[in-house]
Amino acid sequence: MPSPIEEATAYLDKMEADRLAAIAIVEAKAEEVKLITARQEGFRTAMEILAGAISVSSCELQSQKSSHRRPRRDIRQLILRELSFSGQAMTIAQIAKAIDYIPERAETALKRLEMGGKVVRNETGRWAAAGTAMAKPNGSGTGAEITAHPLRTRRSLLPDMKSPASPAN
Repeated sequence: MPSPIEEATAYLDKMEADRLAAIAIVEAKAEEVKLITARQEGFRTAMEILAGAISVSSCELQSQKSSHRRPRRDIRQLILRELSFSGQAMTIAQIAKAIDYIPERAETALKRLEMGGKVVRNETGRWAAAGTAMAKPNGSGTGAEITAHPLRTRRSLLPDMKSPASPAN
């Protein structure tokens, strides 16, 4: 049987081992605390950076936003509006750039509009709105250029009016 002094020494050694193990655990936990703190600081910095670009109130769940898409644009209407506003015949590339669309698909839409009589194509491949298009000679006598002049045609129908400040002859 061990003597009481040997038992006390063994007990003290066990307590020292437990103390060293506890210190090791505390050191590991302290290191873990440092890592968590560093992650928190990084996350806070990221939130500050993103705060200017994305407000917290505008954040929604992805499932709520999944069905919201940009509505389809009426390309035919955009083409007609662009041709009417420009007042000149335009190439497919010019039209596609003006309405921010793919040239090949713009050409398809133009051909469909041409079949419907809404646009016309001249000999040089330029397109103009059919409602206001008039042939205008380009100087060579070929009449190849088509331009739209809605105001000029309407003014020609109005009588020549004189301003009240001008003397009557």
